[in-house]
Amino acid sequence: MRNFEQPLIDVDPAHDPIHDPAHKRDFVAVSWNLHKGRSPLGFQAWDAMRRWVQSTHADAWFLQEAMARRMPQPLLSTAFGAPLGDPLEDVWQCQASEIAHALDLQIALGPNVFKPSWRHGNAILSPHPLDLGGRWDISAHRFERRGLLVARASVAGQSVTLLCAHLALTRSARMRQMTWIAHWIAKEAPDGPLVLAGDFNDWRNDSVPLFAEHGLQEVATLLGEPARTFPAFSPALALDKMFVRGIKPIELIQPAQETAWLSDHLPYMARLRIE
Repeated sequence: MRNFEQPLIDVDPAHDPIHDPAHKRDFVAVSWNLHKGRSPLGFQAWDAMRRWVQSTHADAWFLQEAMARRMPQPLLSTAFGAPLGDPLEDVWQCQASEIAHALDLQIALGPNVFKPSWRHGNAILSPHPLDLGGRWDISAHRFERRGLLVARASVAGQSVTLLCAHLALTRSARMRQMTWIAHWIAKEAPDGPLVLAGDFNDWRNDSVPLFAEHGLQEVATLLGEPARTFPAFSPALALDKMFVRGIKPIELIQPAQETAWLSDHLPYMARLRIE
């Protein structure tokens, strides 16, 4: 793996079972492939996605395929070398950063595909203090750019390692990527609370026994739930995964019905408890 430097519905908190005051150590995590900000029918759904993210009141969002809007014309003309005086911050603006800004959330961003007019990647958002741990290139071949995004959040007085991944479409590539991630965890985060989530494209569930060997449990599998997330309008495949260590899965949360029309993946939502 190669390290890269890098710069709907309102819910009343008083009646929100996700944030019951009796469970102050509960940790709500959401993993969602945003499908580059488009609905299954191809319509742009950025605003509706932001409203839904806001409605969840989660502690961490693990987002994949967070798309950037088209680069401003002065930047397009010079590709990566922006004219002197133009704000380079525009280069890094994407759907996830717009959500984070609108909702006043912390963000860690890890672009996977970065071209003048075509940019998207992984993002981790949280209302808790967030430290960026890095972005690692885990591309298994040149046809699919994939990354592992790492951040650490301070929750309930503990540091929780957060990993967001988007894995390859082919099984052989996925197996290599999962092995790389497992080795990273063993070396860089060998203990302490940890959440690994994302679009694993793993309908065969190869990831479950592989990460179990390293002390990570898949949330839905442990709870006896199917967690099918794809395709969103008629979910049949459990492509998205969420693994935990040092955190107890409490329940799988069913997303609102309207999310089936916001992306081609349903969100994977879980209430966890920091042990």
